[in-house]
Amino acid sequence: MLLTKEIAVYLNLVACRFKQYTANLLKKNNIGLTPEQFLTIDILWNQGPMPQYRIAEAMQKDKNSVTNLVDALEKKQLVERLRDKNDRRSNLVTLTPKAEAMKNETKQFGISMLDDMLKGIDEKELQSFLATLKKIDQAMLDGRLSEEGSDL
Repeated sequence: MLLTKEIAVYLNLVACRFKQYTANLLKKNNIGLTPEQFLTIDILWNQGPMPQYRIAEAMQKDKNSVTNLVDALEKKQLVERLRDKNDRRSNLVTLTPKAEAMKNETKQFGISMLDDMLKGIDEKELQSFLATLKKIDQAMLDGRLSEEGSDL
């Protein structure tokens, strides 16, 4: 039982520390984005324009938080909302040319940051760690799904 508690504490601690670490490096390197803004743009770089609700799903954030993120990115002229031609009730969030222009350098920065953070850990350990994280994530998803199906 103690091991389980220690794992829970460290998962939370590492998640918080990772966010702080990333924020500090983004600021130090004049990237001009918060970790959440970086993640939002990275999702759009990888998947292309999408409605805000899909960004919220990808980031596991509520829709209001994503609205605030998109608003902030719009003020920085990195994204814009365009009317979805297939669903006129919906807007697609799309990257501006300014965001596209910073793609290669910013993505490389992110990769280098992660490489520096993970150096000294061999690939086998990283693969095992990733597999364990995926199992934990799936267990939480399974638990959420069973809770949603209950009448309690």
